[in-house]
Amino acid sequence: MTLNRSEVIRIAFSMTVASALGAAILGGVYVGTNRYAEAARIQSEQRAVGEMLALDAAATVLEVRQFLAPAERQVIYRANGPGGRKELAFTLEGRPVDRPPSADGATADEKDLKPLGRLFVASRNGAPAGFVVEGDTRGYKNRIRFFVALDSQFRIAGVRVVEHEEDPGLGAEIAKPLFQGQYEGRPAEGLSTLDVTRDPMPEDWRAALLLRGKTPRPEWQSRYGPLQEREAARPIYAVTGATISSRALTDGVRSTVDHFRRRWALIQPYLEGGKS
Repeated sequence: MTLNRSEVIRIAFSMTVASALGAAILGGVYVGTNRYAEAARIQSEQRAVGEMLALDAAATVLEVRQFLAPAERQVIYRANGPGGRKELAFTLEGRPVDRPPSADGATADEKDLKPLGRLFVASRNGAPAGFVVEGDTRGYKNRIRFFVALDSQFRIAGVRVVEHEEDPGLGAEIAKPLFQGQYEGRPAEGLSTLDVTRDPMPEDWRAALLLRGKTPRPEWQSRYGPLQEREAARPIYAVTGATISSRALTDGVRSTVDHFRRRWALIQPYLEGGKS
């Protein structure tokens, strides 16, 4: 059958309209689901911060985003709080610097900034209640993104893997409370020598960790505090068959906490209103 010119144009027009409508519907679905996923992610992260630091309704949390400006060799901090957005900039050596704004009021060279993760500063009644620092490290298969919680004395209050692609049953076990609970209670000063061992985990410590999420924190601390102190001087017990993933998270926690402690000494006076 031979189609005349008008029929060809009609069919082409119909297909174009159908394709455009399909693309519009798919685009709308994507935008809607993407917004929902982003809102769910933010809510999940906020819940994780509160749980890791055992925050109550009286606590407030300040989110600080960190960026690297490679060309200027500067680290940028942006805090969104009740008083509006505050931006701080330091050289890699720790010297404060001013960054000129662009014509539209935003910081210049925005597209050249490299995200370095976030930190959450919790306060209660005007006093520090703890910190949660976002970090990432290279795992066995891909990037591992995690949160490290520190109390006001810089002891680890918790570690939580929030994104990974490690193998189920092997490297993925680093996202389980049994593994992550090993970091809790360790002082930041001792992380520089923290190592990973392939030795089997002691059964009493394993039993205590399995009860960690099922027992109220004060009760668990009262019963297993001495065990936690004993293990704080020992290495992290690797997941069987996943030493690379275990070591990757441990190295990531160490470097993330070390970076935070050095940088917090710089930005604390500015965030707490002592300087501007």
